[in-house]
Amino acid sequence: MRYLLGIAVALVFLALFLALLFMMPVEFGVSSWHLWRADAATKGRVISSDSKSHRGNTRSLIRYRYTVDGRSYESDRVRAGWISNKAYEYSAGDLAKSLRPGSQVSVRYDSHHPEFALLEYGWPKWSLGFSLMVWGMVFGSYVFDSQDRRPNSHVLYGLTRGMCLLGFVIIFLLPPTIEPKRALPLLGAGLVLSVVAGLYSRLRYSPTA
Repeated sequence: MRYLLGIAVALVFLALFLALLFMMPVEFGVSSWHLWRADAATKGRVISSDSKSHRGNTRSLIRYRYTVDGRSYESDRVRAGWISNKAYEYSAGDLAKSLRPGSQVSVRYDSHHPEFALLEYGWPKWSLGFSLMVWGMVFGSYVFDSQDRRPNSHVLYGLTRGMCLLGFVIIFLLPPTIEPKRALPLLGAGLVLSVVAGLYSRLRYSPTA
């Protein structure tokens, strides 16, 4: 019995570990595909708008109507992603609070399949921020020499720590949806953080330290 319980616990931890490593990167990939699909824009009207709360987090429940080439469509998809559109997140219900039935909204849609549409055009921050944090830590664990625990490369140390720090900034300081126009500033911030971390590594782990 104890042996079976141990196997069950190990399987649960294995599933959580795999989810930790791969679920958010997959979500980032899916959301990127959704953004690529939503290549056209039009105006729409809100039919209904509400927010739902769960343990202090929220999500927006919005249904809207829009017209493409004279044909009317309705959708309730707010965000890109496989999980994020239905996920509860702190302040993720703010969009619903700002909209009322009849409000005009900007709708992004797939020009080849207009029934697919988005209200918030951008990446869910958890898909990007969490991926950077987790994989930064994973890659960062291989930077150190196994003997003296000094980094083999100050550049790699800086890049991996920069990934972790940028992920932290994205998760805790940015809104739930990261618009594509933020991509270059975030890349610049990541490079700056990497340079700072690399300099820190050079100072802390210098041969005379």
